[in-house]
Amino acid sequence: MKRLQRTIGTMTLLLLAVGVVAAQAEPQFAGDWVLDRSQSQFPTHEGRGPDGSNAERQRPDVKLVVQQQGNTLKVTRTMTMGTQERSMTDTIVADGTDQAHQGYRGNVVTRAAFEGDRLVVTRTYTRKSDQGDRTRSRQSTWTLSPDGRILTIDTTMHGPNGDHAMKTVYVRS
Repeated sequence: MKRLQRTIGTMTLLLLAVGVVAAQAEPQFAGDWVLDRSQSQFPTHEGRGPDGSNAERQRPDVKLVVQQQGNTLKVTRTMTMGTQERSMTDTIVADGTDQAHQGYRGNVVTRAAFEGDRLVVTRTYTRKSDQGDRTRSRQSTWTLSPDGRILTIDTTMHGPNGDHAMKTVYVRS
């Protein structure tokens, strides 16, 4: 009987140790981040720039503030262009479940989960129109550099006009 108790106790400790290691394996994205345009890759947009030329349109300065408590991330994105500034805050629950809410002109379902050393966030937007439901989605994969100073978000956007890829690189400030 003592041998059985000792075996159960040892197994319990091993399982706890594995759980602690797994919990610590989640990357820590918390911090203040500034967009590095030189390393980022944006989709090309057809049409003309703001001055009427074919030049690429001006892009805002972007800062992210990420607060992380376990698998919940609160992300505030601030965009500044000239004297105008706009901020948006989003809460991501990275537990693999669908989080549904009402968005601008439609419904949004977000699913996020840690996959090893990265965070994968999928958002699906559904909007009702005269032609029926219109759906767009985007999948973003967040990764940190080994030293934790660079955050890379690779995003693929799926919509009625095809797929577009974007890579945004942020430097810890």
